[in-house]
Amino acid sequence: MNLVERGRVGAERLAIARMVVGLTAFLFPRAFGRLWIAETGSSRRVAMVTRAFAVRDFALGLGAYRALKDGSPVRGWVEMGLLSDVTDSASALTGPPPMARRIVLAFTALIGAAGGVLALDGIDDPVVATDES
Repeated sequence: MNLVERGRVGAERLAIARMVVGLTAFLFPRAFGRLWIAETGSSRRVAMVTRAFAVRDFALGLGAYRALKDGSPVRGWVEMGLLSDVTDSASALTGPPPMARRIVLAFTALIGAAGGVLALDGIDDPVVATDES
């Protein structure tokens, strides 16, 4: 498998993982909230915010997946997911949970970011021809 194929396979796996996490968090926001912020995470307010993040992750995954299947540029989708993961990691480190939980949450987000970096290394988006007359 060459670098481009590895990048596209990695991007596809990352996209599927984003969709699964997004859908699961949307369907079970209180459980995700408890994982995220501990016992207070099961409140209705946290469930609302969890669903908003869940939709974001699902949309990023779906956009990347569709781009891969359509042969459209996927790099931007992966880059936006990478930006989200890095921001999630930084936010986790500055959040209110105990330090051990913050480190686990930050590390989890960085796993997604690492997947994005690895996928970007091999993504070779098609060149779109422009009509310059």
